[in-house]
Amino acid sequence: MKKTAFVTGATGFLGINLVQQLLEAGWEVTALHRKSSNLTYLQRFDVALKEGAITDKDSLMAALPEGVDAIFHVAANTAMWSKQNDAQFQDNVIGTRNMVEVALAKKAKRFVHTSSVAAYGQNPNEIDETSKSIAMESPVNYVKTKYLAELEVDKAIANGLDAVLVNPCDIMGPFDSHNWAQVLQAVYNDDVPGIPPGNGIFCHVSDVARGHIAAYEKGRTGERYLLGGVSATFKEVFNTIQRLMDKKETQFVMPALLMKAVIPFYSLQSKLNGKEPILTLEKYLELTIPKHVNCQKAIDELGFAITPLDETIRDSYEWLKKENLLTR
Repeated sequence: MKKTAFVTGATGFLGINLVQQLLEAGWEVTALHRKSSNLTYLQRFDVALKEGAITDKDSLMAALPEGVDAIFHVAANTAMWSKQNDAQFQDNVIGTRNMVEVALAKKAKRFVHTSSVAAYGQNPNEIDETSKSIAMESPVNYVKTKYLAELEVDKAIANGLDAVLVNPCDIMGPFDSHNWAQVLQAVYNDDVPGIPPGNGIFCHVSDVARGHIAAYEKGRTGERYLLGGVSATFKEVFNTIQRLMDKKETQFVMPALLMKAVIPFYSLQSKLNGKEPILTLEKYLELTIPKHVNCQKAIDELGFAITPLDETIRDSYEWLKKENLLTR
């Protein structure tokens, strides 16, 4: 008999990769989507589509099958702009609260919560699962809400929910057309005036999706697993992409103080045009605070594997090229 999965955020980058791997492993998948969701990619797969929203508890009760083997709660609001704070709190915190309450009501057998390395806060020191979160000290709402969402899962575990939490880092790979794909598009279109000064922890989306399934299979109830990757400066990432595309390697790395100085300009521009600023305080902090992550626990307990950076970037590039998404 097939295992059954219910996936939120299934129309997103990570969600689609997770759905694909579940189907390849023989699972029967139900995918939640909002009425406004773009189903272009998800419809390529043999899934049961259920309309609803994580902020609408009644719609979740109607969409979630009774006694499902696994809920993969991938949906999240990743906005890095204070104007989105209220909506982000509803999506990340209230949405997670709704999901765990419905999971308990519908007797789901296991709940895998997609958190983020951000839930530990913007800590310049190396973090692992024993590190105390400093998320509530951050001015970044995304960081706070991902931490608060974890607390909702913890409360549900205390009430009997069998749940595991995974904390991915900077995810790249196929089906990404909005996140780190923007960097590949910028390089392809010769739109790289300078490079941010920070670093990221880059992981292949296929590794992260496999990490979710391994968390269902092997993860310990109530435990968190950092799904890390290759630590690389943004210069290393940009230059790797430029070599892949036979472009001249950019050498100029923007000083952090220069980046910070132009934030008010982009904020004023946003007030005039009503669009999200190109650079916000949240994005500035994300791009400049050093990141150091130890994911040995996931390697040891889940069999988590890390794909080399150049292979991860190549897979992203080949997918964007195949989908004709490189030209803006």
